[in-house]
Amino acid sequence: MKRFASLALLICLFFNFLHIAHAEADIPSPKGDIYVQDFAKVMSDEDKEHIIELGKKLEDSTKAQIAILTIDSLEDNSLEEYSNEAFRKYKLGDKELNNGVLILLAMKEKRIRIEVGYGLEGAVTDIKSGEIRDKQAIPYLKEGKTSKAIMETYKAVYNEVAKEYDLGDDFQQKVSKPHPQSNKSDDSLSPIAIIIIVIIVIILVILDFKYFDGTLTYLVINILSSFRGSDSGSNSRGGGGGSSGGGGASGRW
Repeated sequence: MKRFASLALLICLFFNFLHIAHAEADIPSPKGDIYVQDFAKVMSDEDKEHIIELGKKLEDSTKAQIAILTIDSLEDNSLEEYSNEAFRKYKLGDKELNNGVLILLAMKEKRIRIEVGYGLEGAVTDIKSGEIRDKQAIPYLKEGKTSKAIMETYKAVYNEVAKEYDLGDDFQQKVSKPHPQSNKSDDSLSPIAIIIIVIIVIILVILDFKYFDGTLTYLVINILSSFRGSDSGSNSRGGGGGSSGGGGASGRW
């Protein structure tokens, strides 16, 4: 009986090991300066050099590190888990201060994440990360200006970290604002279309109450009510571990 139990335990451990090995993301090893890891080759040489210059300047003054990582694909891995594992593999920021930030772009999935280390979660908060993602990254990415999106996102994060350490105005970088039209959705409805839709809905509700005692209307209301609160995790966090607590923001363009 004990021999059978031991064999069963070994089999379980074996399959568990296979699962872990399969689930582990294949993070590319860093090359050159840690600040720019452009494996998807989407950045211009000029922007790379500028980011490396800024990265060294910030690290020399604060020990903080902000790094860019671009990859071709997540290969079925979770964006949050991938960025968290990459953060820990690259050991961003000081070992004791945990003051690193990783900006990850997955080109095939069109996903972006700003992963923030424990020591900077008070400066680059989830809300601030989301604002930078929405204002500096996604508008340019939608226009196909990937290198520009990365550059402006990096500078925006850089500015927040510089403020945290009171480095003064000399460290602040000018961040370009996208064209106002780039923030508008191509799928937005015109006022006339909205009015027409409202009128149609009202007519359908009246007909429903007249011929079906409001059965369809109540059904739709119940269905919509069941989904309330389901959008709260749109900016989901990654798992903890290492020097990153999973703070930051994710998005799609």
